[in-house]
Amino acid sequence: MKKIKNICIITYGYPSEKRMINTFVESLVNKFCDYNINCYVISPQSITKSIFRKVKLNKKIYFRNNEKVLVYSPIFFTFSNKFKICNYLNLFNFHYVVNKIFKKINIKFDVIYAHFIFPSAISANKLGKKYNIPVFFSYGEYNNYTIDYLGKETTKNLLNGINGVISVSNDNKKRLIENDIISKDLIKVFPNAINSNCFYKKDKNDCRKKLGLNINDFIVIFVGRFVPIKGIDKLCKALNEINNLNIKAMFIGEGTIKPNYKYTIFSSSVDHNELVDYLCASDIFVLPTTCEGCPNSIIEALACGLPVISSNKAFNDEILDDKCSIRINTENIDEIKDSILKLYSNEKLRNDMSKKSLKKSKNFNIEDRAKNIINFMQENIK
Repeated sequence: MKKIKNICIITYGYPSEKRMINTFVESLVNKFCDYNINCYVISPQSITKSIFRKVKLNKKIYFRNNEKVLVYSPIFFTFSNKFKICNYLNLFNFHYVVNKIFKKINIKFDVIYAHFIFPSAISANKLGKKYNIPVFFSYGEYNNYTIDYLGKETTKNLLNGINGVISVSNDNKKRLIENDIISKDLIKVFPNAINSNCFYKKDKNDCRKKLGLNINDFIVIFVGRFVPIKGIDKLCKALNEINNLNIKAMFIGEGTIKPNYKYTIFSSSVDHNELVDYLCASDIFVLPTTCEGCPNSIIEALACGLPVISSNKAFNDEILDDKCSIRINTENIDEIKDSILKLYSNEKLRNDMSKKSLKKSKNFNIEDRAKNIINFMQENIK
């Protein structure tokens, strides 16, 4: 079995000092480094989004993980994905800059690892065929959107020859198979995971004092993008209907929807390494999401000992059970509301679920996930 020494990671979005995006990808890459693998990241950034959405641009070359990871972040132009021709243009522009950087790095890579199908895995597969390098990609999309960009047949053809797929859930694996995109025998399920050195249970009162929060409040925390699919609007509606002065809420993230719960005590993004304090300062975690791959935010909440209220859909099957969570129809405001009130009024239930959350989180550590992915790739290098 060939040992992997050099990996090229291709992803659309990688953390920097300016933007903490896709931190779960970085956690995996950092762990690859711990196993003495040299990691080079190519992460193109859209200058179009920078101009029209006021997204901060990263440096074109920067280091991460104490200078162990070199990140190339060239700019490229993107177009609205409302029309299929624009998706082809976006793919062409993305691959053009990826290919240019890849040649510039000029290192003999053992593997190319891509994050998500469009545009990263498609671009990676082109490089793999051109330079005869094995290609693997992570499939964590929350629905068929990346397949629908180009259509099933085109997507299947563009991914033909892939060496293997790391799916974050059985639900995602099923989606690839049902759409006839990837052969079943090439897909392995490895749920997302967290770094237990970063996310762990801390004293609640100490965290509240540090953050200037009231010791006696009951705090609900939401972590995710402020967009409709994450259910932040439904959570606010449920909380406003409860209308209890003693129930406060913290919303961690950013997006188009502004939280309107009247007893909100915090609403903003935070550095990923500070998130543990906000989670540990809270009483329960609520994410009324409707579509996911495998939500890292839930695993982080479990690791901090929080009871979880989230979706009863299949994407949560690997990470939640009825011992550590209340799973609901997230489209139903009454179910969100009743679940919050159930945990609010029953301290014993919260404490029992907290212990089960901590136990459940032990199944999702980044060390094991990284090791399993490396072994899977090494076994499937042809």
